[in-house]
Amino acid sequence: MSLAQLHLTSPGPGLAAVSPGVPPGIREAAEQLFAHVPPRGAPPHPTPAQADRLPTTFSLTAMRDGSLLLGQTTSVAATGPAGLTTHTHAVHLPPGTGLPDDVLPIFCWGAPQWARTAPDGGVPKPVAAFTPARELSRTCLTEFAATRVPWLAAFFAELRALVADPSGPPLVVVERDPVAVARWIALAATVLPPAEAHRLTFTTYTRVPGHGHRISGMRPEGYAALDDPGRYRLVDCSSAPPPPHTVPDVWARLCAHVWLAGVPGLFKETAHSPEPGRLAAAAVRTGVQVDAEARAVAAAWIAAAGPGVDQPALAAFVTALSAAADQSDPVEAPALTGLREALRGRLPVDQLEPLTATALTAAVRTDMPRLPLLYAGDLGPAMRDRLASRLRSDIRRGLTDPDGPPLGRPLSLLRLAETLGVDHADLLPRLAARVAQAVTADPQAAAGIDEVRDTLTGSPSLRAAVVEQLDALAAEDPAAGSRVMAALPLEVDRFAAPHLLLCSLPVPEGDRVAAVESLLRAAGLSPMTAPETLGTAARRVWAEAPPTGDEARRLLAATGSDTHRTAGTLPFLLQAAVEGHADDAEAGRLATDLLNSFSPDLAPRDRAALELLLYTDRLGTPAEGTEWVRHLTAHASAAAPLPAALRIRAERALAQRLLAGNTDDIAELSDLARSGDHAAAYAAVAAEGPALQRLRTDPAYAAACFRDWSSHQGATPEWEETRLSLLTTVLRPVVRALPAQQVQRIEQLLAAHRSTLAEEFRETNRGRLTRLTRGLTQRGRRRGTQQ
Repeated sequence: MSLAQLHLTSPGPGLAAVSPGVPPGIREAAEQLFAHVPPRGAPPHPTPAQADRLPTTFSLTAMRDGSLLLGQTTSVAATGPAGLTTHTHAVHLPPGTGLPDDVLPIFCWGAPQWARTAPDGGVPKPVAAFTPARELSRTCLTEFAATRVPWLAAFFAELRALVADPSGPPLVVVERDPVAVARWIALAATVLPPAEAHRLTFTTYTRVPGHGHRISGMRPEGYAALDDPGRYRLVDCSSAPPPPHTVPDVWARLCAHVWLAGVPGLFKETAHSPEPGRLAAAAVRTGVQVDAEARAVAAAWIAAAGPGVDQPALAAFVTALSAAADQSDPVEAPALTGLREALRGRLPVDQLEPLTATALTAAVRTDMPRLPLLYAGDLGPAMRDRLASRLRSDIRRGLTDPDGPPLGRPLSLLRLAETLGVDHADLLPRLAARVAQAVTADPQAAAGIDEVRDTLTGSPSLRAAVVEQLDALAAEDPAAGSRVMAALPLEVDRFAAPHLLLCSLPVPEGDRVAAVESLLRAAGLSPMTAPETLGTAARRVWAEAPPTGDEARRLLAATGSDTHRTAGTLPFLLQAAVEGHADDAEAGRLATDLLNSFSPDLAPRDRAALELLLYTDRLGTPAEGTEWVRHLTAHASAAAPLPAALRIRAERALAQRLLAGNTDDIAELSDLARSGDHAAAYAAVAAEGPALQRLRTDPAYAAACFRDWSSHQGATPEWEETRLSLLTTVLRPVVRALPAQQVQRIEQLLAAHRSTLAEEFRETNRGRLTRLTRGLTQRGRRRGTQQ
C-alpha cells in the first residue's frame, strides 16, 4: 500500500505531482496552504549551501473534510531568474485513517522518504511508510529535555490547556532551530492520549501562526515582528531561562519528571491519562524523582484504586513511596496516612510496615490533627524502637505545647508515646490540666472528640490525672461537674473522685435537707468521714438559689459546726443568711447561729453583714435603740459591698420602721432626709399596699405622713425628689378619693400641729402650687429645658 502524495513547487506551477484519488478540494487547498513564504532575511538567489541552511518546515494540517495533510517544505537553490523556490512533499490521510504502523505524525520528521524535488515524469514514487529520524529517538528526546528544564513543566501545562480548550489560542514555541521545535512537538505527542496525539496539528516553522496549527514553531525575530504576540500561548526558549518557579499543574510537572528520567514508556503504560494519579503512581513505583504533591496524588490514587492494583505492584509502590517520601511535608502526610489505612488487610504486615512508619513520622512532624491508629502487630520490635528514637523529641514537644493544635492531636501523641514506649510521665500533669480545662469549658464538644473519649477510657495514667483535676473542679463548682459527668463516659468511685461521683447521681426530690443526706448515702459517703463532700452535696441540692434560713439552720444542726468548719461550707451558710429572700423570717436566727458557732472563723466583712442582718431585725422592737440610720449605715459600710438581698432587706426594714407613724420618729426621719441614701427604698415602701391602706383608713396616719413629707425641704436632692413624689403621686390620689368628713379630720389634726399646715394640705390636694410642691414644678421645667 502506498500513501497518497502531493508534490508542490512555489512559486511556480504549483502541483508538480499528485497521486490518483486525492480529492480536487484537497489539491486546491494544498496549493494555498503551501504557498511560498520565504524566510525573513533569506537571500533572493540562494546557493545550494545557503538553501540547505534555510529552515525546513514540517507540518500537520487539518482539512475541512476531516482529513490531514502531513508535509515537509524545503528551500531549493536558485537555478534561474525565478530565484528562491520551495518544494513541498505531502501525504494525504483521509478521515479516520493514520500512518502505517500507527506512527505518530511528528515522528515522520526528517525521514529519508521525504523528497526535496519533484519526481521525474510527474508521478510520485510509492511511499509505504516513513523511517523515523534518529533526532527524535527516545535518547535524543531525553537529552533534549535535560537542556530545557526551566521551560519543561510550563510547556506541558500549556499543552494541557491547549487540548482542554480546542477553540483557545494556539501555542507558539520560540526556538532558533526548527529541529528543537520538532523535539518539543515529539515530547508533547508522547504524553498525550493517542487520539489527541494523532490529530495534534503543528508546524515546526512559520512566520505567521495560523492555518489551524495548534503548535507553531517560530524563530525569535519572527515572533518579535508579530503585530499582536500576546494573543498566543507562549514558550520562549530563545532567551535567558525564566526564574525558578513552581508550575501549579501537577500533571505537567509529572510529565517533565518522567521525560527527564528517560522513561516515556510510562505514558503508554498509564494509557496517557490526563489525570495525574495513575501516572504519578507509576512514576513513584519506577523510582522517578517527583515532588511531594505528586507523591501525595500517587498515594491517593493507589488508595482509591482498590483491587484494580495487584499485590506485587502494591508492594513495589509502598516500598518506593516509603523510601522517597518527604516526612516533613504537610501536603504528603495526609495522603500517606490515607494510603496506609486503605491498604490494611490488602498487604501483609511486614510489607506494610515501612509505610506505617513513614506515615507516622510524617503525621507527627507535620502537625497533622489526627495521627494514624496503631494496632497490635503493626510494627515489629526493631521498627518500634527506631521510631521511638526518631520521634521522641517531636512527641514530647507536642504533648506540652500550650499554643499547639486542637486537643485531639496531643492525645493522639500520648497514645503513640505509650505504644512506642516514649517516656512521658513528667508531662502528664500539664497535659491533664489542658484536658480538664477543655472538658470543663465545653463538655459536649470535648465528648465529640474521639481522642478524648478514647484517652479517658484507654489511657489509665492520663485518665487518673484528668479525673483528679475534674474532681477538684467538681468540689468548687458542682454544676460544672454535673455537666462533665452528663457528657463524658467517666466511671468514678468514692475513693478516687467522690465529688464527681456526687455530681453523677440524681438529686432526690422532697425535703432538701434530707436530700443532702440521701445523696451522700447513695454515694457511700459520710460527712463525718468525708466532710469535704458535704459542700458538694449541698450545692448540688441548692443549685439554683441558696437555702432558706430554716434549711440552713437545720443543715447546721444536723452535722454540727465542726463538720461544716472542716468541710469549708461556712461561705455556703453565710450565703443563705445574707443572700436569701428579704422576707425570710429565719435569716436573723441563722445569723445568730453563725455568730455563735463560727465567731473565730468569720472575716470582718462577714461579721458586719450578719450584724447588719440582726440590727434590721431589731427595728420595731424594744431593742432597736436610736439613730437607726447612722447605725444601719455604719454596719452597711463595714460589710460593703453588700449583697443585693441584704441591702434590700435592711433598707426596707428601715423604711417600714419610719413609716410606722410614731411621733417619736421625727429625728430618725431627719437623719434619713439628710443622708439621702435610703430615700428610694422609703418611697417604694410608702407606695405599697399596707401603707396605702393605712392612708385610706387612718386620718391620723395620713396627717402624720403629710407632716413628714412636708418637712426637711431641700435636705438632699434625693430626699427632695422622694418627698415631692410622695405628696403628689401617693398622698394626693388617696386624699381625693376620701370622704369629705375624713379629709376634714386630717385637716383638723394638721391644724392642731401647726396652723398653716392645714392650709398647705388643702392647696396641695387641689393641685395648686405651694411652697411644698413648687420645687417639683421648677425641677420639671429645668429638665425640659435641658432636654
